[in-house]
Amino acid sequence: MRLRDLLATPMPGLELLTGADALLEREISWVATTDLLDPGRYLNGGELVLTGLVWRREPRDSERFARAVAEAGAAAVAAGDASGAPIPPDLIRACRTHRTPLFRVPTELAFATLTEHLARQLSAERAADIGSVLERHGRLVSASAAGTALAPILELLAQDVGMPCWVLTPAGRPVAASHEPMPPAETEATVRETLRAGQLPARIRRRSVFAISSGSPLTDWYLVFDGDYERWDPRRQALASKAAAVLAIERERLAARREPLRQLGAELVRLVAEDGGAAEIAARADLVGVGSDTEVQALALAGPAGQSGAILRALLEDVAEEVRLRLPAALKPGAPGSGPGSGPGSGFGSEPDFPIAEFTDHAVALVPCPPPDVAAQLRDLLGAMAAGLGRERLAIGVGSRRAAGLRATVDEARHALRIGRARSDQVSVIGHEELASHVLLLSGLPEDVRVAYRDRLLGPLRAYDALHRSDLEATLEAFLACSTSWTRCAEQMHVHVNTLRYRVARIEELTGRSLADLETQVDLFLALRLR
Repeated sequence: MRLRDLLATPMPGLELLTGADALLEREISWVATTDLLDPGRYLNGGELVLTGLVWRREPRDSERFARAVAEAGAAAVAAGDASGAPIPPDLIRACRTHRTPLFRVPTELAFATLTEHLARQLSAERAADIGSVLERHGRLVSASAAGTALAPILELLAQDVGMPCWVLTPAGRPVAASHEPMPPAETEATVRETLRAGQLPARIRRRSVFAISSGSPLTDWYLVFDGDYERWDPRRQALASKAAAVLAIERERLAARREPLRQLGAELVRLVAEDGGAAEIAARADLVGVGSDTEVQALALAGPAGQSGAILRALLEDVAEEVRLRLPAALKPGAPGSGPGSGPGSGFGSEPDFPIAEFTDHAVALVPCPPPDVAAQLRDLLGAMAAGLGRERLAIGVGSRRAAGLRATVDEARHALRIGRARSDQVSVIGHEELASHVLLLSGLPEDVRVAYRDRLLGPLRAYDALHRSDLEATLEAFLACSTSWTRCAEQMHVHVNTLRYRVARIEELTGRSLADLETQVDLFLALRLR
């Protein structure tokens, strides 16, 4: 109930003596009657303070009383005495100074009558608020039981803040929305700028983004609203922040529900990676939905310390829709006796869960019924998420979909991961096909051997380029990439063939090697790959 509503009540003779229009928007929390000169310690804020002015012995008492009431956060003062005398001017001045609305209570209006009326009004409002909370809770519980908890939360939230809202992953996957989905281009731009912003909440273009925090920008989800939160009133800002916190708790709760299956999945991956017994592997594989005839692919990821498993799980959730469509009916989430993601729908989508285990410096996952090119999908996702890495690096190795057994695909994924970690790129996704190239051999070399080999062959070219501001190293790379074709290389570099011949002659002079020799070509090609 606002102070403005008090003036509209059927209370005869109640008169406002001081209080600007803006002050009349204050909410009344309760009624407090006092005759103390300093009642501040008995007030909690928001009260309508009723006083018979017994405390006033001299004009300066009004200043002390008004200051105490204002500092305690009271909504207003209503004063009057049995004699019907006018309200003292000094009290009016003091209330005006401390921005506290002041009402005069006439003699014909008893304090008890006013208190009883306000108590009934406030109790009715609180009952309505509690009823609304219980009704909303009932809707959410029903929705959760039906497996669609997130969408109703967003719908209620959109009603309260009066604008659409969405939940997005760091890769830009729409998890849920209160209204129409955000256009893909806007989704991508919003997530990319959110990851660059770092501190949340933040205003991103014409939207406001709050973190549904999980501890890392690469695994957080984002609650996005239309509009600029910096222009919202405090109530709306607080509501959005609380909503993000509630959604984070709900996400954790649903993850906890899946924990028993995740533990079984982790045990399976460890047994496979550590060459466990066939019977133990088969028993756990069956429990998590990886049957003997199920096509399975392994992924290995190394990322920021302590986050590899969580990042791998978040990435797989973003490709899970295609996996879900490919799963046999018995393995789909929610199917009776199904493996990953079984049981009632989570309300955060119907993604299957994946067996994942964390090791000392990396994590490994098994993906049943994988998409045709999961490596390409992961590259696309990480391209969008790279801004969330900061200065950290991330590498993923992908095992073969046609490997002879679980152990073989896990070994291939780990070998591919080793290649990715040896590269200097911030993000590397290495497919099993690269295991049959020179890259695998180079990745196994100790770092000091790699540096010595590279510097021995390319050092003279780099020194010459630095001194003369030339580009012999780039010329060498282009020449070898064109399989030493003079014509194709000259066209590609937009130079005359004679210019190319001069540069190649200088390269041969500095390296002491002939580029007509196949062994020299191989040596220099490998040195370039060690940069």
